[in-house]
Amino acid sequence: ERSRSAAAAPHELRTPLAGLQLYGDLLADGLGDPDKMRDYARRMSEEASRLGRVVTNVLAFSQLERDHLRIDPQVGPLGDALRELAERTQPALSRAGAALELDVAPDLRARYDRDALARIVGNLIDNAEKYTRGAGDRTIRISACQRGDAVEVTIEDRGPGIADATKLFTPFSRGAGGHDGPAGLGLGLALSLAQARAMGGELAYQPRDGGGATFVLRLPSA
Repeated sequence: ERSRSAAAAPHELRTPLAGLQLYGDLLADGLGDPDKMRDYARRMSEEASRLGRVVTNVLAFSQLERDHLRIDPQVGPLGDALRELAERTQPALSRAGAALELDVAPDLRARYDRDALARIVGNLIDNAEKYTRGAGDRTIRISACQRGDAVEVTIEDRGPGIADATKLFTPFSRGAGGHDGPAGLGLGLALSLAQARAMGGELAYQPRDGGGATFVLRLPSA
């Protein structure tokens, strides 16, 4: 599994790097459509963010293996944090042909680490976007509500779902698509689970009624 992951790493890094070089060259050389210069710059920012997420996952996994993962959960406005994440993600998803729906209860508060929350939700949205590329409905839905003594954040898509979820949260293992699916290192879900538990919460997968995948992040309520 580590060998396959090492083989996948160059591709996972090369794709955003190629995008950065392409749009950077267009800007530097004054090529392309002059009316799209702002769009080229925006796409460079998106590719840099994508590259940053790959590098962050690799570094965070290294910290996890050395038991150096640092999580500092604090009580805060979870609804505001999720809305901010959705606003940052929406433009890139729209350009990729996916739609994002947000349904967050007002004034929702929980105990969480803001950076860890961003990494978990970011990984789940990335997965949903990648694995719904052949779906007729590419809507990704994020919802959050109080559930007993916890707050549940749900990310669901209408893609093919996951046939075998037995190794879903195992490092270097990919639960959907196998070798025919989109490239990936198989670290995102393993890290997301570790970060959820470090915040005193949990992350679980469940099939979505009508097809697709649903991930539920449970966090301690404030």
